[in-house]
Amino acid sequence: MKRKLEANKLCLSCRRPCKQAAAVVISSCPRYYPGPKIKRETWKQLEFDLISPP
Repeated sequence: MKRKLEANKLCLSCRRPCKQAAAVVISSCPRYYPGPKIKRETWKQLEFDLISPP
């Protein structure tokens, strides 16, 4: 039975399956393949007056 080891911080954001253990120190990886960058927008809720003036 295989145990799933914790991956290194650099390997967590990589899409390749070759994850290194957390105890390994990696400064860079020649096979590093990051996921697609998704532009995210933060939407602000508009404030409406729920009480109408008399």
